Amino acid sequence: MKRIEAIRCVVEELDGELVVCNIGYPSRELYSVRDRDENFYMLGSMGLASSIGLGLALSTRKRVVVFDGDGSLLMNLGS
Repeated sequence: MKRIEAIRCVVEELDGELVVCNIGYPSRELYSVRDRDENFYMLGSMGLASSIGLGLALSTRKRVVVFDGDGSLLMNLGS
């Protein structure tokens, strides 16, 4: 399965959840699959998608979905 196919599968199940997507192609692919007001595209910054997602999850009753890559995740394991 390609990344865009995985993103498409997840997005098909969304119903009002907030989405944080990391830098680069995943953000572009998410935008092309389904652009929504609830999507936050982290274009131009690497890392902290999981931290932003955690902050959103703690501040709202909505579910939060985070698309993060291996490099971004490794950069921020301590945050």
